[in-house]
Amino acid sequence: MQARRNSVSPRDVGRRVSFQYELPNGFVSEAVGVLEAWDDAANTYLVRTKDGGLARVPALGVRFGKVVPG
Repeated sequence: MQARRNSVSPRDVGRRVSFQYELPNGFVSEAVGVLEAWDDAANTYLVRTKDGGLARVPALGVRFGKVVPG
């Protein structure tokens, strides 16, 4: 099994981020965009993608997360 690495924190709101994550049903996806908010109650990152959509990334499902430089 791949080691989980996540260097994104709620303090990174407003920065560009990249996530690979797994949902509870086993579906694996990716989200790249600007970290808009941290939902503490849901333990979820909210990422605004380049097409204007909002991706909800569950913190417990993150396989890989990083702040994208630049």
